[in-house]
Amino acid sequence: MKKVFFIGKFNKTFESMHYYLRGYFNIQICVPNLDMVKGMLKMNQPDAILISMIDMNREHVGIFDKIYQTYAQIPVVCVGSHNEQMHFDEYMSRSQFKMLTRPIENEKVLEEICKVLRLEYDPIRKTVDGEEKKLKRVLLVDDNAFQIRVLSSILQERYEVQLATSGMEALTIIGNKKPDIIFLDYEMPDFDGKMTFQMIKDIDGAEDIPVFFLTGVKDRAHIQAVLDLKPAGYLLKPASAEMIYEVTNKYLEK
Repeated sequence: MKKVFFIGKFNKTFESMHYYLRGYFNIQICVPNLDMVKGMLKMNQPDAILISMIDMNREHVGIFDKIYQTYAQIPVVCVGSHNEQMHFDEYMSRSQFKMLTRPIENEKVLEEICKVLRLEYDPIRKTVDGEEKKLKRVLLVDDNAFQIRVLSSILQERYEVQLATSGMEALTIIGNKKPDIIFLDYEMPDFDGKMTFQMIKDIDGAEDIPVFFLTGVKDRAHIQAVLDLKPAGYLLKPASAEMIYEVTNKYLEK
């Protein structure tokens, strides 16, 4: 059973949510106090964090900052009103944090936790499959860190997204956990796209991974140089997240 760390003020809403969710997860509860949150997370890291934002304000921003700075790998589901969300806008825009707006049914909270943990929830039988869904992996390689974070925002809803800001970082990721498809920036310092592409093809088991080049240069000679490498395809930059999603969906689902 997956472990969920539930942070919030004890009230009827908190108790109702806790009572509902404990039938599906191992719930550990904690009041919204930074020192207590730090201590519990240090002792026993959960699979997910749930935060009830009732009566939380800027005084509690340290809790969000601690989770983001130290436990970025743990997905966080936050439940709060529009006014409560406003206190933590800088975190709500980050992919680690998922926001649900009150009023909301407990089942919707359950569904969101299952989603971030990649578990199957059956609303008819009211059961949660303990096995993680096997998601296809997409690797985005671009020296513009902001751009790849934007591109990942749509993809991560359906795929496991890996991010690299250099050719060397991409090669390390591929060596440890091979993606199913790669989007590779052609113009990068140090290892450019061409060199990175050639080294990818030399990695055992990676030679058949489809690679799509992202290029901002549109002249014929440049495009031909890209095509001569025989990638799976190429996209002109700036490529929108919707375009990346469309190509990924079409190529991996066919």
